[in-house]
Amino acid sequence: MSLMQLNIGGAETHVVELAKELKRKGFNVIVTSNGGVYVKELEENGIKHYHVPLQNKNPFNMIKATHLLKKIVKEENIDIVHSHARIPSFILGKLHKKMKFPFVTTAHWVFNTRYGLKYITDWGEKTVAVSEDIKEYLMNNYHIPEGDINVTINGIDTDKFSPDTDCGNIKEELSINEDDTVITYVSRLDESRSLVAKHLIEIVPDLDKTIENLRVVVVGAGDDFDNIKTMTQNVNKKIGREVITLTGARTDINKLIAPCRLFVGVSRAALEAMAAEKPVIIAGNEGYIGLFDDTKLSVGIDTNFCCRGCKQSTPQDLKSDILSFFNLDVEKRKEMGQYGRALIKREYSVSRMAEDSIKVYDWALQKNKEILISGYYGFKNSGDDALLKAIIEDIKRYKDSPNIVVLSANPRETMNYYKVKAISRLNPFKIVKHMKSADMLISGGGTLIQDRTSTKSLWYYLMIISLALKCKVKVMLYSNGIGPLEKKSNIKRTRKILNKAQLITLRDEQSYKTLRDIGVDNANVIVTADPALNLDIADETKGREILSAEGVNGNCKILGVSVRRWQNLDPEFESEVAMACDYAYEKYGFYTVFLPMQSSRDTAIMQNIKRKMRNPSAIIKKRYSVEDMLSIISCFDLCIGMRLHTLIYSTINSVPLIGLVYDPKISSFMEYTHQKHYFPVENLDIEMLKTAIDDCIKNYDAIKVDLENNYNKLKKQAQYNGKYAIELYEKGSVEV
Repeated sequence: MSLMQLNIGGAETHVVELAKELKRKGFNVIVTSNGGVYVKELEENGIKHYHVPLQNKNPFNMIKATHLLKKIVKEENIDIVHSHARIPSFILGKLHKKMKFPFVTTAHWVFNTRYGLKYITDWGEKTVAVSEDIKEYLMNNYHIPEGDINVTINGIDTDKFSPDTDCGNIKEELSINEDDTVITYVSRLDESRSLVAKHLIEIVPDLDKTIENLRVVVVGAGDDFDNIKTMTQNVNKKIGREVITLTGARTDINKLIAPCRLFVGVSRAALEAMAAEKPVIIAGNEGYIGLFDDTKLSVGIDTNFCCRGCKQSTPQDLKSDILSFFNLDVEKRKEMGQYGRALIKREYSVSRMAEDSIKVYDWALQKNKEILISGYYGFKNSGDDALLKAIIEDIKRYKDSPNIVVLSANPRETMNYYKVKAISRLNPFKIVKHMKSADMLISGGGTLIQDRTSTKSLWYYLMIISLALKCKVKVMLYSNGIGPLEKKSNIKRTRKILNKAQLITLRDEQSYKTLRDIGVDNANVIVTADPALNLDIADETKGREILSAEGVNGNCKILGVSVRRWQNLDPEFESEVAMACDYAYEKYGFYTVFLPMQSSRDTAIMQNIKRKMRNPSAIIKKRYSVEDMLSIISCFDLCIGMRLHTLIYSTINSVPLIGLVYDPKISSFMEYTHQKHYFPVENLDIEMLKTAIDDCIKNYDAIKVDLENNYNKLKKQAQYNGKYAIELYEKGSVEV
């Protein structure tokens, strides 16, 4: 393990406790740093420490550190390297590329990303984040895939930090009497960390007027220590006695915490005080949470008790909380301390912290080979977005931290939204590079294997599959729809390539029939269901909020309509749909909401239909996430859908639906869900639509129950896709 130095600080204490616990679990732990007060504690626990100048960006120190670290890795036969700060991570990241050792980092804090610093930060092959907000920071600022990050805790030794700690020598050293009221503050006293120490010192004269026998103990050292020392001297002089005591840097924090009745600080120091059964005010440079109790637990956990994103600390808030605390009865203060210790023992053990790191070490040592996902991704199509989201969630359900790489038309957007790696689907050099390091290709979902749209797209997907097979990469077609395939040359090429795939799952029986009809006799073909059916049921409240923001009265009855441009539409298609919408409005009071699934292809035809209507309607203007689209459709009372995933979203939400068939996949899905109202777009007739609307309203409740039952069955079928994928990935074959 490598860090900048071993003086007082949360990250430093984290490393010391982690190193000691790993040592107890049988690891041979070696630590490198520029040294500091914790070196002695490491060495007393049998942990070797090497002095390496990692404390700053001085070029000469960095060159020296590089040579020393390279020598240590070689001579100590290091199996895995774990870095805990930016400078050692940068140096070790360079060495990792040459020496090929497994490389893990921990993010203890958020870093400055300005002036190009973002691009010299190396987060290793796998990353540990000490809180959920740091995990989000890593994903948003460095585009680290979610699967490469594990969230840990600041583990606390509850035997060392205990209400039973003997602090007699500390009381004697600091001249603390039994009737003194001690407030303790612990932190590194750098300018970037010392704000609340100054606030505390500033309010001491006011506190001293109210709190009997007040003593304030400030523990820590750093580049702001001299300023704090001057402030302390001035306050003590003003009061006329030594109320504030500065201890400087210390390692016996457990004993310094023991005499206090109230602790002030953040992060690890606050957790240590809780473990010692001390009530805590959580306050720091990043923000202010205040006097900690069960009402503050959520924000504490989310920010790793560092207050990031909370209101700013002020002397007034600190003074108010301190006085409020000492106005509580003794029993209430005791309960606050007991709550904190119980929380630490339950959620913040050193053993759990070590297990979190060991899990990441296992990930890095296994070097899980990549799972490539190929499909129609990055084109701002909600249906395909739903497929990719579902596939990723399916895989994660059965594989911890999968190494996923998506071939996308918009890699940056795909990385940002799905938190996985992504490369351009049209970059042959990157595709070949990743094929060589991959273990499996997932082709799908959707109807990729068809030539009605174009032969070019079919050949692209077949080429990707063929390349994977040549690179000895296992291939799975993931719940595909198959067909139509019309050209003989396309059928021949498809048959040849798909017969070599290790596994093919299909979303419906029609696709199975089409596959067999074109001569694919691959034995490893299974009918499951569309992956999107495995998505979670939507949040209707969120849907109402979105509709309201789009100018739609979310409380009215809604007819949702999703159509698209298509080459064989009935000449009167737009008029027929417009009349159907007007009919639903005039007879049943349905307000029409048009929902584009792919704005670039759907909005124009929806605008045309809207103009042909006699009654008011709305078109959803913004592009929304899959979750939001599901939420919008959950607010529909009836849906007319031409896009497959509009019908799937409706099924998930048990919204009665009418299908407009432009492709066999639509009729196939309607049959699969036992829905009888679907019509070809080539010869659409208003009377058909009116009859279907009437029947849906007449049998409304029965249709909703039927949809729910069918959805539950299909969801179970869809869950097999991920199970089969990981079985193929790990075992090389699938048992059906």
